[in-house]
Amino acid sequence: MRKVEDNSWKPKFPLRKVSHEERVELARKIASQILDTHKDTVLAICIYGSTAKKLDRPYSDLEIFCVATDGLEVKNKRYVYDGLLVEIDYFQESNFLKEATRVGWDWPLGADQYRNRIVLFERDNWLKKLEKAVAENDRADFTEELRWAAETMTESLAAVRNAHFKGDLKELRTRAFYMTWDTARVVFLHNRRYVLTTSWFWKQLFECQEQPKGFRKLIDVVAGFEKATIAELVDAAEDLWRATMLMVQPRGISIESAVIKV
Repeated sequence: MRKVEDNSWKPKFPLRKVSHEERVELARKIASQILDTHKDTVLAICIYGSTAKKLDRPYSDLEIFCVATDGLEVKNKRYVYDGLLVEIDYFQESNFLKEATRVGWDWPLGADQYRNRIVLFERDNWLKKLEKAVAENDRADFTEELRWAAETMTESLAAVRNAHFKGDLKELRTRAFYMTWDTARVVFLHNRRYVLTTSWFWKQLFECQEQPKGFRKLIDVVAGFEKATIAELVDAAEDLWRATMLMVQPRGISIESAVIKV
């Protein structure tokens, strides 16, 4: 007999439209439960991400961080509750403050977490320690991170060339898009600007004061936002790399070495 497939149950999209006020209300309930569970080990609980700046949209997630005393290890939580995606990140105090002072090549995407927040709980003015760490970060020299980001962008261009050499159109377009993302890191670091919310990534990128020559057009072609031939895409990727390296060159950024370094 032929087996009849049962299609009576179908997956249902778990998210619903949620207002800013609903997110904050749920966050306060979560904070209360965290305090009930971990008590005096908790130093601070805050909302971060788009909700912290009232930039959240109907399907945005709720992001919360909890800073605790060193020694308390709690796994991060990520789940859907009542139609809302919830993310709770737990940090030990020393690690969190260390990360707040660190620049890192991915600083443009991580810096906001330490700077914008809605405070749900704070013990003994603990957030002053975080503000001190952020101030130290603001004074940091970005040169090495900028060089590292430029090297990553160069690696992406090499991947674009390899894909073109193989004649693999899907890989070419994928690698080209990744290259625009890597180039964006260079531009953000060069301008010392960080992303407020990922939905504003491109908007903020094109608002940066210093940009490579022809930046918007090149990004649109390489990322695939604008229709282009394969030859036009590859040429634009090459031009984007050259223009970006010319932008950072006056800062002494070089990715080449005359000697082997180990």
